Amino acid sequence: MEANGNLKNTIDDLTQRLTDLEKSKKVEATQVEVQKVQTEMLLKLRAIRESMLNENASQGVLSSSMVEMEKLRDENAKLKQKVTKHEYRITHLVRNLLKQSTNESK
Repeated sequence: MEANGNLKNTIDDLTQRLTDLEKSKKVEATQVEVQKVQTEMLLKLRAIRESMLNENASQGVLSSSMVEMEKLRDENAKLKQKVTKHEYRITHLVRNLLKQSTNESK
């Protein structure tokens, strides 16, 4: 009987560990996806900047282009703020998930 109890405890412990590992993999996958989106956004912004510089070089600096460039800089600053907020939230969520999984396994 005692062997069955130990076996059941061992199985329960392994099941909990497996659940914790699955949760941590989901968190890691989320972080990877966020980094992919950030990289894509950065590449798009660089392409826009490069095309604007090429346009300005071939046509001369136009006042409308300068206004548009300023708008893009503002938008870029806002997007950077959003990315920073999302990074903070993700870090906070990961920390809490890990803390919760640690507390649950105890």
